[in-house]
Amino acid sequence: MKLIIKIAVGILVALFIVVMLLMCVGACDAILEEVVDTEQIDDEGNVSPLDEDEDDDDFFDELFDDDEEEEDECDECGDDGYDDECESGTCPVTSTRRNDSRPSVSSANSDESNVEASTTSVPVSKCKMWAILLADTEDETIGKEDLHDNKTLNNELKGIAKALDLELAVTNITGSKTRSKANLRNAINAIKPSADDIVFFCFNGHGFRWDNQKDKYPNICLDAEVDEVDGYYVSTTDIYNAIVAKGARLSIVFTDCCNSKFGEKMPPHQNNTLYSRDFNSASKERMKDLFLGSKGTILATAARPGEMAWSFEGGGSAFTQSFIKQLHQEVSKKRTDEVSWQRIVDGAIKSARVMTEDCSNAQNGIRYMNVSKK
Repeated sequence: MKLIIKIAVGILVALFIVVMLLMCVGACDAILEEVVDTEQIDDEGNVSPLDEDEDDDDFFDELFDDDEEEEDECDECGDDGYDDECESGTCPVTSTRRNDSRPSVSSANSDESNVEASTTSVPVSKCKMWAILLADTEDETIGKEDLHDNKTLNNELKGIAKALDLELAVTNITGSKTRSKANLRNAINAIKPSADDIVFFCFNGHGFRWDNQKDKYPNICLDAEVDEVDGYYVSTTDIYNAIVAKGARLSIVFTDCCNSKFGEKMPPHQNNTLYSRDFNSASKERMKDLFLGSKGTILATAARPGEMAWSFEGGGSAFTQSFIKQLHQEVSKKRTDEVSWQRIVDGAIKSARVMTEDCSNAQNGIRYMNVSKK
């Protein structure tokens, strides 16, 4: 009798263990499925932007809401004053986090005489490059670095347009003009690309994400001076969707900003050194293959969810400057391989990560690419 009881108890214990194991396996599978879904990473290393119908927010609708209060149209200014060549060589710098936690900038200190929104053009060609450069150049913490990035990008675009004989239309939204969603909306609405044109968008400033945000790409902060950020931010994905909807042959959207939680405090400044930005002799044929021989869309941001993006005092930001460095290397006459947008973007993300390893947390950008030959 005792033996029978022992056998029965043993069977019950065994059944209990089996049930628990099955439950654990099911829970693990569910967790893995959730992680894969959350990361949204495919076999090509792409982190997909949130589908428009999954986004509960109405930023996209607000961006094109004609009832919104109108701001000044961007001026046609001819020369934007950004012809100075970037200094080469290494320089000691101080890195600063590019998130939404910044000191308030008194409106009394704003220099309204500065050119804050401008559009420039170069001679007409059958293909046109449209660009919107949105930079928070008046911020106390990263304003100088954003201005450096903005000037550098203007020079790069001019050089590319001149080399390829492209028409270039650049809209610069800087200074106090960045603090209006209407100005951003107007700039995007003003883009009228043909099916063979190029559209380039870059934001340099503060960014953040909400605690419960599903989208892996950050919200750009248009004005962090206000007590309530509602109405003063737009999601990167909404900007990407709006620009891709224009139907250009090649659409590129970069946001160089933090992707950390809203309200996180800024850590102590970090010392670092920025690399030399010498421009290797460019191959016109490689530039043609890159800009005129490619089609599709590119979306990239400087940091993963929960991470900061860094700027370097006197040297711009890690991501933007890394992108420019990789672009120079890709179109160099020294190269003989096939040009690759993926190599540029992935190289920029990797380079920015290496540059920020000595900061309190290194940035690891994410991207989504769907680019092929024309």
